[in-house]
Amino acid sequence: MRLLIGSSPTEERIDDVPAGILFYNESEAFTGVVKVADKVRTDISLVTGELPQTTQDLSFRKGKQAVIYGTVGYSPILDTLHLQGMIDLTAVADKREVYLFQLVENPLPGVSCALIIAGSDKRGTIYGLFHLSECMGVSPLVNWSDVKPRKRAQVELTAANNHLSKEPSVKYRGIFINDEWPAFGTWATHHFGGINAQMYEHVFELLLRLKANYLWPAMWNSNFSCDGPGLLSAELADEYGIVMGTSHHEPCMRHGEEYGQVRGSESIYGDAWDFRANRKGISLFWKDGLERNQAFENIVTMGMRGEQDSAILGEQSTMADNVQLLRDVIREQNQLIREHVNEDLSRVARNLVMFTEVEAFFYGDEQTPGLIGDPELDGITLMLSDDNFGNLRSVPTKEMLKHNGGYGLYYHFDFHGGAYAYDWMNTNYLPKVWEQLTTAYDYGIQEIWVVNVGDICFQEFPMSYFFELAYDMESWGSSRPNQTKDFTRNWIAQQFDGAFNEEQQEMIQTILEGYTRINHNRKPEVMHASVYHPVHYGESEKLLLQTDSITAMAFQLREQCPGWALPAFYELVYFPAVASMNLHRMQLLAGRNEFYARQNRVEANDLADEIASCIRIDRELTEELHWINQGKWFGMGLSEHVGFVHWNEEGNRYPLMIRIEPANKPRIIVAKSSDSRFTEGFLWTGQTLQIHDFLRPDTEEVKLDIACGSRMSIAYTLITDCSWLSFSSVEGLVTRKDIIRIQVDRSQLTEKTMGEFFVLAPQAQSKTKIQVWAEPLPVYSNELPTMTFLERDSYIAMEAEHYAHKHDVEGFAFYQIQDYGRTSSGMKVLPPHHDFSIEKDRPYLEYHFMAEQSGIYQASFYLAPSNTAHMDHRLYMGVQINNGEIQEQNAVSKQFRSLDLSCHEWISAVTDNIRIYSCSIPCKAGLNTLRIYAISPMLVLEKIVLHPINLQPVSSYLGPPESYYVGSKS
Repeated sequence: MRLLIGSSPTEERIDDVPAGILFYNESEAFTGVVKVADKVRTDISLVTGELPQTTQDLSFRKGKQAVIYGTVGYSPILDTLHLQGMIDLTAVADKREVYLFQLVENPLPGVSCALIIAGSDKRGTIYGLFHLSECMGVSPLVNWSDVKPRKRAQVELTAANNHLSKEPSVKYRGIFINDEWPAFGTWATHHFGGINAQMYEHVFELLLRLKANYLWPAMWNSNFSCDGPGLLSAELADEYGIVMGTSHHEPCMRHGEEYGQVRGSESIYGDAWDFRANRKGISLFWKDGLERNQAFENIVTMGMRGEQDSAILGEQSTMADNVQLLRDVIREQNQLIREHVNEDLSRVARNLVMFTEVEAFFYGDEQTPGLIGDPELDGITLMLSDDNFGNLRSVPTKEMLKHNGGYGLYYHFDFHGGAYAYDWMNTNYLPKVWEQLTTAYDYGIQEIWVVNVGDICFQEFPMSYFFELAYDMESWGSSRPNQTKDFTRNWIAQQFDGAFNEEQQEMIQTILEGYTRINHNRKPEVMHASVYHPVHYGESEKLLLQTDSITAMAFQLREQCPGWALPAFYELVYFPAVASMNLHRMQLLAGRNEFYARQNRVEANDLADEIASCIRIDRELTEELHWINQGKWFGMGLSEHVGFVHWNEEGNRYPLMIRIEPANKPRIIVAKSSDSRFTEGFLWTGQTLQIHDFLRPDTEEVKLDIACGSRMSIAYTLITDCSWLSFSSVEGLVTRKDIIRIQVDRSQLTEKTMGEFFVLAPQAQSKTKIQVWAEPLPVYSNELPTMTFLERDSYIAMEAEHYAHKHDVEGFAFYQIQDYGRTSSGMKVLPPHHDFSIEKDRPYLEYHFMAEQSGIYQASFYLAPSNTAHMDHRLYMGVQINNGEIQEQNAVSKQFRSLDLSCHEWISAVTDNIRIYSCSIPCKAGLNTLRIYAISPMLVLEKIVLHPINLQPVSSYLGPPESYYVGSKS
């Protein structure tokens, strides 16, 4: 049994009936379903070059093949096939958004084979139709991002393609178009004349192809229910089966802009967005919104915030004032719904979004009970939120899960507000997204998921992943960690099949994972010259190499990309990666520019030129984005994104470009490449440089900068009588900077030894002494256990994944989340929803290290910037050194409050994308054992750094690189 889509060159045409497959359209079908079927027919034409014909005539010609689609309860032909035993509709009946996708032989006279698509409801049928598109290799982004499918003469479906879909894991799955000016709004106005129904047609199609079903529409200067024009957008959404809502602060299907349009001293709605002072006018405003949109499938937003998404009451109000006001508001809204929508509130989908201060009003405090448990909340889905930066603010307790309206999540891929805005580019790193969203799901947040995607453009990759998780948590959830690479690989193949070979697709994966991780570590808007240290630990140099590598791969692939696939590659991969990496490169160069300028290196002037080039490229890329592909993405690059000094773009600036005036006399500057210390080697002011790197067994070479600080080139020579030292070069003529690679021959060493060499520059009257400390490779045999870290440079740094031993308890264990952390990965207990506070047996990780001295060490734990699971502000872990007492350490202070702009602890965590918690531990000289015990949920351990309390490692953004360790885990 097989069904061929696309006609064979030898296929016979009978009585002028077109060759190829036919689509059977029932008159009873939903109009939105028929429109989707037409989109699928267009998809077929993109693949095969032929547009399938449609028919409403059951008198098929002999031997024809057909696609027969319908919705259970609205399809006589499906009922007939079910009664005849050809399909089983009981498998989809009474299910939510399920479809049967099945080939049937000889289902009707004249039909040799038919593909039957039977949906349990309107959306189930639509998902089934779009599943056919995906079977043909058509991407869900075919319309939105111009992803063209690979051409094929025919597509063959067999019984192996038969499929019964599952019910989606999350009931309502949607996006919030937000922060839409200047980018999205300019784009919509340019192409469609505004944010109207013509534009929303494309958004609805994108959502349905991604198996989403819910939308909060754009709201800054838009009015979904009026700008269609009129109700046209709302009617179109209902036709397609898109459930509509309004954002977290737009109650009762009235949009934020609406009240400003209808208010006034003579208005029936009054002139104050104030429920107490203008209760009659506000209630009438809500009533009219409910009546206007009641014919459509909606989720009614409940509650109230102040105008322009501000607090509902002023700063002088009390918790009790706010709780009572919100209770009164919800009571009034429930009554309006009973009177004007449905007497049975349980039949009206409603939600209350716990955004910013509303969360506090829900939970209350020690003096004032909140709304939690209030009867007015019965049946309302309580939507918890993240902290606007991808970290859950709170999750339901077991007691809270008894709430009969269920729980939802409002999450952010884009944000405009404090602590800082990030509106420009995709900064969402999939391992972090997986960790937070699977945690939410496991805690019972399963009714509604909404993600703020800003302008949509450039968020297609993480948005696709968001909906994949929301639709099928069984395949991608916490029981199956470390599959983000698999998703990325599949997503790339889905977009670029036929355009790039396997090796090229692997390069695309490197680009996507690389630029999103860099953007995640520091979002572009708050990337500044001072973030990464210019030289310490070589972190800027390493990041520059990464940005250059990603950019080079993107350039190479652009050159190799066939023309038909170039628009999609440009928007989905090339522009996000190249533009992001150019911005990071610009700020890294600015940091080095200032650093070297302060040493008066001539190199600083070259760096200033490179910064200027990056600024030019930043602007040119935006211009190119706006004209490429006939201007399809015109306007989408307009968001400000450089050098924020406030929470928003006000006062933002490109980095400084510092130019130095070289010295009049010859001047040479010598420094270890990764060290702040330098010398000019003069007789009176010169200093001896120390290099201790070769005390690390894994150091093979050290780089030495020889830089010019004057208007003329300078000759130099390296001399030494140390036989175990060698250099990549022993002489040169430096105009800007030469890099000398120093190596040691450890085979000549029997103990820790110091050797010296000199850099002579007679022309500059300079003689620099450099002392190099080295020791032979250690031979420990069985003296030390495996995974034992050695202290060097007065610190021990251990990536969390490099534990020596871990202890699991029944049902719970630490798991490595691969590639999760800023520098490596993360360790988290899965499943993620257990608190071990009162448990005696807890999962733990054990680490071994050699300390060089006895005494108090500072232990710094690099943790994901997760918030606490509940409102008790507990993020505890147990710390035990050398089998001593387990110290329970709370990684957040009593004053910690997420989304509190006066809480520097939270602001630092979401800006640096790390929480570093430090405590003191007593160590002994020699071998030590450190255990980290799981206590509170939400904790993810990325790295541990220890150092003597009186010796701080040099400053850096990423922290000291991992120390050398002996052996490996068995």
